Formats: sequence, structure tokens, C-alpha cells
Amino acid sequence: NYERFCVFWRRGGNWAAFVLFWFFASAVIHALEHSEQNKELTLEEESKRNVGVYTGFLKEKKDDFQNDTKLANQLERMIKLMDESPNMPRLWRKVDFELVYGRVWYGSAVEAVRDEFLRIKEGLGKDDIIGRELAASFIKLLAEDDTASVFRKSGEAHMKKVVENRKEREKKCLEKRNEGQTCEEHWSFGHSLHFTSTVFTTTGYGGATPITAGGKLATIFLIIIQIPFFLHCLATTAAHINRMLDNILGISSKHDDLEDLTTETANSRQRQLVMLKGLLVLASVLLIHMIVTAVYRFCTTGWSFSDVLYFEFVRTASVGFGDIIPEDEYTLAGAIFKNLLINIPAQIVTFAMFVRVLPLIS
Repeated sequence: NYERFCVFWRRGGNWAAFVLFWFFASAVIHALEHSEQNKELTLEEESKRNVGVYTGFLKEKKDDFQNDTKLANQLERMIKLMDESPNMPRLWRKVDFELVYGRVWYGSAVEAVRDEFLRIKEGLGKDDIIGRELAASFIKLLAEDDTASVFRKSGEAHMKKVVENRKEREKKCLEKRNEGQTCEEHWSFGHSLHFTSTVFTTTGYGGATPITAGGKLATIFLIIIQIPFFLHCLATTAAHINRMLDNILGISSKHDDLEDLTTETANSRQRQLVMLKGLLVLASVLLIHMIVTAVYRFCTTGWSFSDVLYFEFVRTASVGFGDIIPEDEYTLAGAIFKNLLINIPAQIVTFAMFVRVLPLIS
């Protein structure tokens, strides 16, 4: 029975167990992070960060008021109030910045655009008659009262729509709370699958990270357990692939693994040739895999070809900068199928190449 289990384990049972563990770990992370505690902590962290950014901006402006004692003292009062009050983030998070930015934009947009076109007109050469006339016409149009009225009424209509949408969101949120649900999907099961996959592949994009204490502790256990488990699965599959390549390319089936290829019974030149041929086969498979996935991402993400090529190499190398991430990887279907059909196969081939080339460079 034990021998049968070992055969089953090495022929795919380990991968089945790993996938089940992946889903179980994702469910645990989902339960810990998909909560009101997560939402509150997320908003609190964002508020602290925003207050810190704004306070830092004010501190950088101190030198601009060195010659104006009154304004310099006023600036110090603002910095002190924001920097020393622990309750400022709690109040800051209640600010509706969409309304703030909208009012700033519609209140000063006409003057800002007019000033910019005055600068552009001055920068145009005297021989650019058409450009200077067009700029002058637009500046004149912006100076008319009716233009300001258009911007003002458009802004009022937009702000009214913003307020209505916010009230609607608050209404739906209250209904969900009454039903015992969270207001938003801050950490869906798709997010959890994507996150745990970036743990065991050591990619670590950083697009989603645990906020709760339980989620952080669970992540530590994942790193300790899931990464070695994944490496075990990669090693057994890579060894199986390399044995198949050795048999196909001319090495006797009596060699059980790559270590046997270093024995004196095998011809050194033949051994190196077979290793290089197998490495070329694996590299070709990986290249074809990358081309297919690059074309797929190019057609589905709207990225430029350079971004797609860059992302594929970064992903395959398990570097994972996190500067660009396909949005569908956070969905349930995207997290499952992209890992099973793209990420894990690429890791298997890459690991098999590493195992195969190791005797040549050691």
C-alpha cells in the first residue's frame, strides 16, 4: 500500500493535493480578509497615508514663506494640527475628495485654461500666424461670461450627480449590512486565489496584501508550508520530464535521474550533447508558451506589445514588480485557469531547465 501510494503521489497525486491545499489556504485567507475589520483597517491605513502625504507637502513649502512671518506661522499651525492629532485620519477619511476635486476644477478651470493658452501663444513663433490667431480666438472665447456660465452649470450638474450616486451607494451598503453582508468585495475569493498563487510562485506582485493580523499570520504559515510543497511538486515533475527527454534523446533508461548521468558508465560527450538537446527542447517549449500567452494578453488586456513582452518575462522569472497586473487575474476564473494553464506550466518548464543545466555549470 505504501509503495502504491508513493507511485500515485509521484505521478500526480502530489499536484492534486497541492491544488486542494491551494484552494483551502485561499478560503482561509478569504475568510480572514473579507470582513468589516479588513474594510475599516484599509480605510484607516489609506487615511493615515493621505494625511501624511498632505502634511509632507506642507512641510516642503516652509521655505516659500520665510519672508512672510504671518503666513509662516499659519503654515506651522496647520502642520502641527495635522501632524500631532491622532484623530485627524479618522476625520480625513470622511472627506469626499471627488466633490472637492470637482469644485476646484469647475471653479477655476476657465481661468487656468485661459492662462495656459496665453503662455502657449507667447511661446509660438511670429511666423506661426495661424497658431497665434487660433490661440487668440480661444482666449477671447474663454474670457466671455457665457463660457464661465457653461463651466459653472456643468460643474453643478456633475456635483449633483456625484451626490446622488454617493447616496445610492450608501443606501445599498446599508441594505447589505442589514443582511449581514459587507458593503464591498474588498477581498473576494478570486483575490485570495491570486494572492496565494503569488506566494507559492514567489512572484509577489503586491497588488493585494493582507491587512488583518490573522491574514498576516496565515501568510507566514503559507510561506513556510506552501512554497516547499510547490517546490516538491516542481522537482518531481521536472525529474520526470528530464528522464523522458533522456530516454527519447538517446540516454539508456537505466539512468534514473540526472545524477546517474555523471557516472563513468555514460560517455561524457554523449551526456553533454543529450543535456544540451534536452535544454534546447525545453527552451523551445517555454518560448512557444510565452508567445502564446503574450498574444493572448495582447488581445485581452489592451496593453502595448512591449508591455506584454515585459510582463511575460517578469512573470516567468518570478520577479513580479507589480507595476502592471492583468485585472482578470483577480477574478475567480482568471485566478484558477491562468495559474493552471499559464503560470504553473511555465514554472515547471523553467525548473526543469534549471535542473537540467545545473550539472553543466556546477
